[in-house]
Amino acid sequence: MKKCVLLTAWLGCIVMSASAKQPTSVQAIDREIQFEDCHFKMKDPYNGDFRASRDSTPAVGGYIANINPKARHPFDTSIQFSCENPATSQVLRDLVAMRMTDKGWALDPSSEIIGPKEQRTTFHALHGRGWDGGGVTADDINGDETRRMRGYAFCIPHRQLALCGVVRYVAYLKWPKESVLPQVIKLLESIEFIDSSGPPN
Repeated sequence: MKKCVLLTAWLGCIVMSASAKQPTSVQAIDREIQFEDCHFKMKDPYNGDFRASRDSTPAVGGYIANINPKARHPFDTSIQFSCENPATSQVLRDLVAMRMTDKGWALDPSSEIIGPKEQRTTFHALHGRGWDGGGVTADDINGDETRRMRGYAFCIPHRQLALCGVVRYVAYLKWPKESVLPQVIKLLESIEFIDSSGPPN
C-alpha cells in the first residue's frame, strides 16, 4: 500500500513538473497607430503602452514595455518613433546610417553617426509585409562597464515617408544573452502600413 502511495505521488510530481515546463503562449494585441502621415498596424505580444505626441516636428510616438521580465537584469524597452516625411536618402543616412544598394538596404559608411570601431556599429536588415528597412546597433564606450548598454536605431521606408525610431537600450553589454534585440526586430517586422486617410478605429 505504501509503495502504491509513493508511486502515485512520484508520478504526480512528474506530471506537475512536465506541466510547469510547458511554454505559456502569449496572445499578441493588434494595435492600430497613427500620428502625422504614419498609419500602421503592429502585433504587440507585450501589452506595451503607446502614446503619440503631435506637438513636435516631426511627430513622435512612444512605446514602452517590459519585454523580458524574467531576465536576471530586466529593464524597460522604450521605442521612440518618428514619422519622417519626406524620407530622403540624406534623412536615412543621418538617422540610421543606411543606404540603398543593388542588394537592398545596407550600412552607409559615410554617415556621421558611425562612431569609433569600439562602438561595433552593426547593420540589421528588416523585412515586413510589403516593405524592407533596416537599423543599426551601437555599443556604449563610456561610463561604468557594468552599466554600458547597446542601443538600436531603425527606419522603415514606405513610399515617400519612413517610420523611424530609437531604442536606447536593447542589451547590457555585460549580459548579452539577455538582449531583447530579437524581440524588438520581430515586433517591428509585424508592422503593416495602412494607406488610408481616416483615423484609426
